Amino acid sequence: MSKTITPWGRQCKAQLAIKGISLTGLSDATGLSRTYLSAIINGRITAPSETINKINQALDIQQEANACL
Repeated sequence: MSKTITPWGRQCKAQLAIKGISLTGLSDATGLSRTYLSAIINGRITAPSETINKINQALDIQQEANACL
């Protein structure tokens, strides 16, 4: 069940740090639970593209980053 964090997940973590946003803040911005966001970002689960797009939008991540999922 344990997967390795993806380049996209690393980019999410970097953007969270740069923007000073916590998972709680990202949860508020996306409407997704902190637990679900953590599992997606840390590569434990694969999320639907709509969910990835919500996260990308909240963190200002360009769509090309999805190629690294």
